[in-house]
Amino acid sequence: MRLETGLLPLWPKLAWVAHVSPGSDTVRVWHGPGVETAGDWCAEAVWAGDYAAGDFDRTDLVFGSGIRIRGDRVVFVSAGSTLDRLWHCPHEGSFSVSNSLPALLARTGLSLRDDHLGYAKTMKSICGGLKAYTRTFPSSGSDLSVLYFSNLVFDGECLREIEKPDAAPPLTDYETYRGFLFSAAERLAANMNHPARRGKVVPLATLSSGYDSPAAAVVAAHTGCRQAVTFRQSTSLWRGQDAGHAVAGSLGFSCRSYDRTASRYPHEEAIWAVVGRPGVLNWTLFDYAAPLCLLFTGCYGDKVWDRRRRDFPDSFVTPSVADLGIGEFRLIEGVLHCPVPFWGMRHWREIERISFLPEMVPWVLNNDYDRPIPRRLVEEAGVPRGAFGVRKMNTSHEAPFLWPYSPGCRKSFARYLRDRDVYVPPGWLLWLLRRNVHLWHLLDMNVLRPLGLRKGPRPWERMKAQSLLFQWANAELKRHYEEGLKAAGASPPIRPS
Repeated sequence: MRLETGLLPLWPKLAWVAHVSPGSDTVRVWHGPGVETAGDWCAEAVWAGDYAAGDFDRTDLVFGSGIRIRGDRVVFVSAGSTLDRLWHCPHEGSFSVSNSLPALLARTGLSLRDDHLGYAKTMKSICGGLKAYTRTFPSSGSDLSVLYFSNLVFDGECLREIEKPDAAPPLTDYETYRGFLFSAAERLAANMNHPARRGKVVPLATLSSGYDSPAAAVVAAHTGCRQAVTFRQSTSLWRGQDAGHAVAGSLGFSCRSYDRTASRYPHEEAIWAVVGRPGVLNWTLFDYAAPLCLLFTGCYGDKVWDRRRRDFPDSFVTPSVADLGIGEFRLIEGVLHCPVPFWGMRHWREIERISFLPEMVPWVLNNDYDRPIPRRLVEEAGVPRGAFGVRKMNTSHEAPFLWPYSPGCRKSFARYLRDRDVYVPPGWLLWLLRRNVHLWHLLDMNVLRPLGLRKGPRPWERMKAQSLLFQWANAELKRHYEEGLKAAGASPPIRPS
């Protein structure tokens, strides 16, 4: 097999689409300007391995995605978390694979269906784990398939899914786990700083006053990271601010703070395009280093590090969909998302047992917000007890009324709906719905739930428009991808070679 690449200057930095045909020895790849290319591989990734060897297919500590040719096989590598994904489909006798759904749609000429209102619900099925998620979606032509935390192999005739290698050793105690985390961070540092890289990668950590992002920042420090971002506010009425300035100061990080909400969000449609919800929309407000940024987060630390025994069918059952939302946005901004709790995720039972070992007792609080592993990591790094992990807070957009925020996106969504004869509420009603539903949500989250009371009726959820946000956002991004193809003279859909 041989690799044939084509640069599309107007595409998002990190997007790529590959095309393989049975009987052909060529893998054709179209990509944005931030994708690294070599003789037998291309990638938008940082991984815990030798950059020059291009061995990102031989580890699960890979953040981003890529394509690796080994002899007569092609390996399409997904990220080492379920916060990014690969898409693929058969098309006119061949196969197309991409790290972006709208890029795949643009290159194949396929579209999402307006009469299918279950896309967003199906996307959320990944919260049930790798064994439970729905892999196929309808389109205007052949079905689309999505893949998480596995690799795809093309053997010259067909695509098949294979497991990633497991880079973690047996995690028997705290020292072993901490050593694994710090060693992996040092290997990531060597990879992202390799002189052969064309695009400089700058590490950045999110910080809060909780447990997970401070622990992730301690690990990130072993890559040379010394910059952090934080939000000033939380979503709670009474829990106070969630800013991580005190943690940043103790770790020797600079820290830039942001308001949690705004009236405009950069590339807002790229957030809705992932799961049809706003989720971590406020992450679009961060100033990311150019040309590329390795973003360390504590996403899913509540699953991996919480001191409680859980009975899940597999390691990747997740508590919420709030963090599923930068998969398309990061391709535009040049962000590689590195959620530290996912490192060694398949060993989560071992990690769970560490929290109950006698050696962890000095860091156990015996309350309902108790995570001794991150507490020990952060306190041993010099952050005083009381500066973090006091109460659980949240900064994501838990918006029960789903509608775009930025004026341009609201207009675009309204046009999309009117073209399909779907009701669009007038501006004053949208304003009223947004605020009243927000107040209802605060009441539910801060009063009804703590008292164990059931939710009341929610008539706004019956609006058909909210079920079309996923289609609208991907159609909007698809249009931009098509413009990039046209500018490069590559606008016709793929045909078999």
